[in-house]
Parts: sequence; C-alpha cells; structure tokens
Amino acid sequence: MVNARQRSSMHKLPWLEEWRFLNNRTASFLEVFNVHLTNDHSSHETDSAPPNNDGSEPATVDSLWIRGNINDYVVPRRDAPTSIADVKMQVDQASFAGIALSAEKLAYVSVIVIITALLIVTSILIIAAIVTSPSLRNIVGCYMISLCIADLLCGTLITPVSVYSVIDDTWHWQHSELVCRLEAYIELVLLSVVLYIFMWISVDRYIAMMRPSRYETEQTFNRCKCWVMFTWITALLLCCPVLFSEMQARYDKHAYLCVLDCSKMLPYVVTMAVLVIMPSVVCIAYTYNGIFCQLRNPDTLEDGYKGQLQADGSFVTTFFIIISFLVSWLPLLSVNLIEALIKVNFQIPSVHFALVWLAISSGCWKFFVYYITSSHFRRSLGALFLLNFCDIE
Repeated sequence: MVNARQRSSMHKLPWLEEWRFLNNRTASFLEVFNVHLTNDHSSHETDSAPPNNDGSEPATVDSLWIRGNINDYVVPRRDAPTSIADVKMQVDQASFAGIALSAEKLAYVSVIVIITALLIVTSILIIAAIVTSPSLRNIVGCYMISLCIADLLCGTLITPVSVYSVIDDTWHWQHSELVCRLEAYIELVLLSVVLYIFMWISVDRYIAMMRPSRYETEQTFNRCKCWVMFTWITALLLCCPVLFSEMQARYDKHAYLCVLDCSKMLPYVVTMAVLVIMPSVVCIAYTYNGIFCQLRNPDTLEDGYKGQLQADGSFVTTFFIIISFLVSWLPLLSVNLIEALIKVNFQIPSVHFALVWLAISSGCWKFFVYYITSSHFRRSLGALFLLNFCDIE
C-alpha cells in the first residue's frame, strides 16, 4: 500500500521537478511549457489513471501537467558537448562539404591554396609584362616565359589535387593507380624543364659576357625557340617510363602528393640524374663562375661593350632567380640525402610538409626577384596596371 505521504507527493509533483526530469533528456523549460499549451484537453479536466497493481487508488494528475506519457513529449535529442574535451574538439574542427577538418588540416589547405594562387598569379603577371614590353622581349624573356608556363602548369595540375587530398584522405587511395602515375609524371616533366631552362639561361648569359660581339649571331630567337622545344620534348620523353612501365608511384601522405618511389626505381633515378640534374648543375656552376670572374675584372671585357654589359641587369636577375630555386629545394634535398646515408627516417610530418611545399613554391620567388632587380619589369608591370602615378624608374 502506498502511504499518504507518497500519495501526496504523487499529487503535488511541482513544475520544477518535472522540468528537472525533462532537462535530463535535453529539453528546456520553454519546451515543457510549449507542450503544456498545445495539450488538446481543457485545462480544468483531471486525468484519471488506471488502478495500481497493488489495489491502491490511482494517482490523479492536475490538468496543468503534461497529459500522457512524458516521454512522448520530449523533443528530439540535441547533441551537446558533455565535457571540456568535446568543446575543444568542436572548436578545433570545421566542416568542408560535410567533411570535418581539424585545425592542422585547415592550416595545410591554407598553405597549399596560397602557394597555388601565387604560382598562377605571378606566372601570368610575368608573361603579360614580358609580352607587352619591347625591352623584355629578348632571349632571356623567351626563357622566362617557358619557366612561367611550367609554374603555371604546376599551379593548375598539381597543387589543386593536393587540396582535395587534404580534405579527403581516402581519395588518392581510391584512384591511386591512375592519379599517382599521372601526377608523378607531370612533376618530373616540369622539374626537368625548369632545370634545362636554367641551363640554357646560364649559357646565354655566359656568351653575352664572354663573347658580346658574337652574341647576336650565336643567340637568335629561332635558336632560342628550338632549345625551348627541345627541352619540352626531351622532358616528356625521358619521363614516359613513369606512365608506361612497371615503375611505381607512391602517395606521400605527409606532403599530400604522389611522387616516384625512388627506393624501387634506383636505375631510373640514376639515369635521370645523369641526363638532367648533373648537366644542369655543372653548366650553371661553370658559366656563372666565369661571369662573376669577368665582372670582377672589367678591364678584360671587350672594348665598346663594357658599359653595356655593366648596365645589363639580366645577369643579376637570372642569377638570383636560380639562387632562389636552389634555396627553396636545398632543405628538402639535404634531409633526404641525410636519411639515405644514415638509413634513418626522422621526418616529422609537419616539417616534411613544410619542406616539400617550400620546394614547390620555388616558382613564386622569380616574380619578386624580377621586380626588385629589373627596372624594365617594374616599368612594364606599372604600365600593365596603368600605375603611371608610381615613381618607377
């Protein structure tokens, strides 16, 4: 039997206790009150309950209370953070197309997007400035356009894929066979083109310094175009084995790029080093060493060309463009070389990502080098944007 005290508590359950009960189910006081207002029955009716199993009198519920089973009136549960860790996790995550991104991945996406935008914008600006300026439409300008085309292709074909790879980790695994081979092939082609173009630029500047009287005869536009075409065709053919052979491309999950698996393709890597890297590095080192030795001894220059050569800023411009490329790639190459020598992989994911994308961003720096060292480029860029009010000398 239910005693009088228990029966009284059943009759006089206060609103506060009811709200506390519902609050455990993530309902608010306003939701309880809203359920009460939408009750179909009169506020002055009383609800009779069926007799209890023990034969005691049924408890009556005042009409101001919720009619029926209280669980029927509880609103759908809203997910709410239950701890400080949950709150921190929600703050550290964002959503992109329904996919949750951590703060680290958001930073990676931001870096890749910025580098992509710089590659595209700076390449277009350099090409436009060279094409619209008669003083820049020379042999060096032709080679610079070829470099910009390589960087433009990198910014449109390589880096955008990495953005999607950061957002969806499984995307490359689902399309690894096709995407990784094609991506690695394009990367090798563009890198080979850049190295070859740097070699032709250094040869051009060397002839201009050492044999200025024969420069216009030896270095013509037709010959320059032939070297550029030879460069692209050679790079496309040398890298074909990546597409049509059993060579393996692997997905670098820390850099979000597909690269050639050098550990399993050592003969091909050695061949590419002999045909592309070594000739370019040796030629650049030899020619610019001769150029700067000649600049330190201006008396040895041919008469009638001293003033012209000393006033030509393309020697400095091309040299610092090559230096910026080398500085961007040197940290990554040094780490990889040390790891190969000591047989230890001590790469930290975030550091590895930074080194790889620093190397990829090497194409962005030539715009700033060009702008700082070339007055003709600044003038052409100013005219391109109609910035005649700027003091550009």
